[in-house]
Amino acid sequence: MFLRFTRIAAVAASVIFAGLGTARAIDFYELQIYYVDTVPQYQLMTELHSMWMPTATGELAHSQLPTYQIHNTLEATYGLLPWLEIGQYLCTARLDSGTYEYAGARTKVHFGIPQTESWPIAFGANLELDYMRSAADPHPLSFDFMPIMQIAWGKALFVGNLDFEKPFNGPGNKGIDFQPAASASYQLFDWIAPRVEYWGDTGPVSPLPSVQAQQHFIAPGFDLFLTPPLEINFGVGFGLTRASNGTFIKSTIGWLF
Repeated sequence: MFLRFTRIAAVAASVIFAGLGTARAIDFYELQIYYVDTVPQYQLMTELHSMWMPTATGELAHSQLPTYQIHNTLEATYGLLPWLEIGQYLCTARLDSGTYEYAGARTKVHFGIPQTESWPIAFGANLELDYMRSAADPHPLSFDFMPIMQIAWGKALFVGNLDFEKPFNGPGNKGIDFQPAASASYQLFDWIAPRVEYWGDTGPVSPLPSVQAQQHFIAPGFDLFLTPPLEINFGVGFGLTRASNGTFIKSTIGWLF
C-alpha cells in the first residue's frame, strides 16, 4: 500500500513539475537593463551579451534553467532620432547537444522621454519582436512590450523595466507573461559604478503560478567606463526560489562608434 501511494505521489509530482516547466523562463539571451537614454542620433552602438548558467539545484530549477548552456548575443543599435533608436540582435548558443550554433534573431524599437526638473521620473519603452529557432527557445515567435521608468538622484540611478511578453507558438500557456527587471547603481568614480540588478519572471499573468514556481534573481555587479567609447557590465545572479535555485554569470561589452 505504501509503495503504491509512493508511486502515485511520484507521478503526481512529475505532472506538476512538467506543467510548471512549460512556463516562460527569463530571457538568458539578453540580460540587459533598458534605460530611457538612447544611442545618440546617427551613431552606432554594438554590444556583445554573454551568459552562462553554471549551477541549478533541485528538480524544478533543472526543468526551468538552461544549465551549462552558453548564450552569446550580438546587438547593433542605431540612433535614428535624439530619442529613438532601432536595433537588431543575432543570437548564438552552445545548446544541450554540445554544439555551438545559430539560435535566432530579434528586432527592437526603443524610445525615451528625457527627465525634466518638473517631472523627476523619466519614461520610455522598448518594443521587440523575437523570432528564434525552436531548438533554442520553446516559444520561437513572441512580442515584447516593455515600459521603462528611470530616476536619477545625484550619483545614484534607479531603473525599472516592466516587460510584458506575448508568445505566439510553442507549448504551454499562450497568454501574456510578466518579466520585471530593475537596477540600482551608484557612480562611485568616473570609471566604475557598482550596481545591483533584479531579474524576475512571474510566468503567465493569468493564472499566476505560485511564488516558488516563479523565477527571481538578485545580481550584484558593476559597470566599467575605461575609455569613452567602451562600456563593460558584469554581474553574478543568485536565484531566490525553487524554480530559480541556481546561479548565472553575465557580461556585456559595448562600443559606441
